[in-house]
Order: sequence, then C-alpha cells, then structure tokens
Amino acid sequence: MQLFRCPLTHSPYLERRYLLQWRQAAQTERTDHFLAAAPEVPLLPWEAELPEPCVVHPEEVDTYPWAEDDTLPSALIARIDAWDDAQTAESGRDAPNYQGALSIPPGWRVGGFPSWASTGPMDIRCASCVAPMWLLLTAGGDEMDPDSHSWMPLEDRDLSLQGMASGRGGQSVAQPTRLRFGRDRDLHVFTCPTDPGHPPQWVLS
Repeated sequence: MQLFRCPLTHSPYLERRYLLQWRQAAQTERTDHFLAAAPEVPLLPWEAELPEPCVVHPEEVDTYPWAEDDTLPSALIARIDAWDDAQTAESGRDAPNYQGALSIPPGWRVGGFPSWASTGPMDIRCASCVAPMWLLLTAGGDEMDPDSHSWMPLEDRDLSLQGMASGRGGQSVAQPTRLRFGRDRDLHVFTCPTDPGHPPQWVLS
C-alpha cells in the first residue's frame, strides 16, 4: 500500500488531497519499477510540506481504545479517569496517563486504534455500504510529546533523566518525517472491511 499526498492545498478551505494505492508485493520488489531519479521538488510555502527521507523499523506494540464517550464501557472509563487523577496527584504533570502514555502511541502506525484527542470519538462508516470502517494507517507529525514520552525508544533516551528531558536526538528524533497534518493532529486512513475497493476516508483528529 502506498499513500500519496498532493503538496498543494485545494479549495478555499486549504484542503489536502490524498491517494491510497494498493500494489502487488512482487511488483514492488522489482528494481526496474523504482524511479531512476527523484522527482523534482515543487516550490512549497512551508518546510513541513516536504517529507524527510527516512526508513521504517516496524515494532509491534499493544494498543487500547481511546477512553471517551462509548469507546469503552462507562464503568471502565470512570476507573481510568480515577487512576489518571491519582497519578497526577502523586507525581504532578509528568505523571503517566492512560490516553497518552498507555493506550495509543504517537507517530506513524498500522492498525490499532485512532487517537481522538482533537475531535472526540467519531463514527466512521463506508460511504458505499455504510459498514463501520477500520483504521488502516495513522500518520503523525511527532513521534513523541510530553504526554506520550513513555513510548520513546530506549536508544533515544538518556536513562539518567526523567520524562521528556530524557529525549536525545532533538528534532530529527521527535519529528523524523518532518511532515505536519494540521495543528497537533494525526491523519487517520480508514478503509472498508467488506470491500477494499470502496473509497477510503481521511480523518484529521
């Protein structure tokens, strides 16, 4: 699967346009299908519009649903909120919390659960068959932030320090792709589980 993003904005609302392209794995492994030279970079108004060349080192982690509204049973959400309050009372602002430190990692990820930090939970349904859509991919601007420093890889930490102060590598580690998807937002790509040919949906949250 490839995700393409137009480097320009569209309409009076400065909308982004994306394209999801499915390919056969055997075809992508043929070197004669690769570009011989990088495409010419268009003139862009902001540096964050041009991705930084980088590679992905996949890592499997357990994720858990966003705890708000009816994403989890109300009694469980109440227990989570009480636990968060107790952690803050004991350790202050650097205390771990369920939403940022335990449930959903920041950055780029495949599958799992969407973070609804900016919008609140949304019911995403297929425009073709009304089936509940599945989260395929999340593209995030940052790989770590003050609320999610618990997900920071050990190799990027100074173990003698705590919290975000322990981060090493600066911007290249915290924001390796250099891309932004709106102010403190993630781009969620949802697909239809009944037919992958149905149009995907793009959600900023």
